[in-house]
Amino acid sequence: MKFAKLFLFSTILLSVMNCAELFQSKDEKDNNDALFALLLNAGCTITNVSAPTSGRKIDFTVCRGDANAALAASGFTSSSVSLSGGLVGTGSNSTVYTTSSSLSSLGGDKKASIEIVYVLSQGDSSVDAILPSTTNLGGPGFHILPTTVNKIASNGSNSALNTPRTWSSSVSAEKTLCLEVHQESGNAHVFGWESSCSSANRGTYQFEEDGVSADFGGDRIGLRINKATIKSITIYSSNIGTSGSFQ
Repeated sequence: MKFAKLFLFSTILLSVMNCAELFQSKDEKDNNDALFALLLNAGCTITNVSAPTSGRKIDFTVCRGDANAALAASGFTSSSVSLSGGLVGTGSNSTVYTTSSSLSSLGGDKKASIEIVYVLSQGDSSVDAILPSTTNLGGPGFHILPTTVNKIASNGSNSALNTPRTWSSSVSAEKTLCLEVHQESGNAHVFGWESSCSSANRGTYQFEEDGVSADFGGDRIGLRINKATIKSITIYSSNIGTSGSFQ
């Protein structure tokens, strides 16, 4: 009897939510998707971290439910992605972004910090990590390639960093990067490390560029996943880098 009541409640809720989609904004739809995902016990494993600063790690290798439901319950809006040993994208239309503010600073100029663990499947694979991002995936960030990482500027184009870093091809190999962007005097200071954030030398950056033209209209974290798998992402609530001009 209890099961029948639960099934009836779930059916009614689904019907109401489907009808409501016709009359709601995108933010309202995202909230309802997350609510329904929780009802179905969907989601990915999320753990709190404390090193080098506080944050939360989302493990895309341990998820329940279909991709959209699991990602919604984990705080992401997604498009054209799947879950299979991680968060899988197949092209430039495979995207996710956080459904709420994901900055590593409160007040003043914006800062955003992440650790990303990924696998590029082919020589022409790439991952765009946009931080902070708008819901249209606009903003400064990083264009990750098999042997290096480029900067992303305000027009969405990518090019080599002034202080670059290269490595042997990471195709089919799991790799970890620690990435951070600071808004400084209206432009972006983009920098990072070829390592986990917890093992990074916080006062010395392995790749960086200051004065990058950027649009800071967003406050999310966005990913564009082209022929790649994201194993996990850690989003920090405090900045990691301690060198350079800070405001």
